[in-house]
Amino acid sequence: TSARKPAQPVANDGTQAATAQRWKLIGRDEFTGSAVSNRWSPYDGPPNDGEGRRTPDALSVGNGLLTIRGDADGNTGGMSYRDDRKTGRWEMRAKFPKGDPQYHPVLLLWPADGGSDDGEVDFAETTSASDSVSFFLHHGSGDQKVAEKQIDLTQWHNYAVEVTSRGVTGFIDGQKWFESTDPDTLPRGPVHPVIQLDWFPKGDSPEPSELQVDWMRIYE
Repeated sequence: TSARKPAQPVANDGTQAATAQRWKLIGRDEFTGSAVSNRWSPYDGPPNDGEGRRTPDALSVGNGLLTIRGDADGNTGGMSYRDDRKTGRWEMRAKFPKGDPQYHPVLLLWPADGGSDDGEVDFAETTSASDSVSFFLHHGSGDQKVAEKQIDLTQWHNYAVEVTSRGVTGFIDGQKWFESTDPDTLPRGPVHPVIQLDWFPKGDSPEPSELQVDWMRIYE
């Protein structure tokens, strides 16, 4: 939706890469309603590791926020946006409250065709118990470029990624922290934004955990 949201618990939009880089806004979801927009496709099926389930029931929208919850049985969720682009710029304002290390919040771009080796761009990946966030640029046959940054994940931050014909760049709160200009690392085709809370079981029942997203914006 293009409507501005009413006053919410989030104080402001923080420092954005889009503002610093003067990107042009072309799409957005401010999560102002009471349900997930039909521009998103919620997951409904098996999880990563054969236990628990990815279910739309894990997703909720309220008070201007998207929340994805993982429960004590490993039932969790994710959703992908129905808009594939060969190049573009995406920014999300998110926070990852302290939780179980078996839960992995991730903001990413996923290739429209193929799998991870065709250009998965994890521009914010961590665990619910971490004190750092990582950028993973997957390419080739299991290869990847990685960056890591110490950060308080329980606070709101703006995570952005830029994909052009020349490279992939990551930003946190308007500051560049990742860059690859190697043509072999670039996505092979169009990609779309995805928000996930993944469960990687380690043998113990997980503590319930969650991620929250205030908004997702698309630029050119």
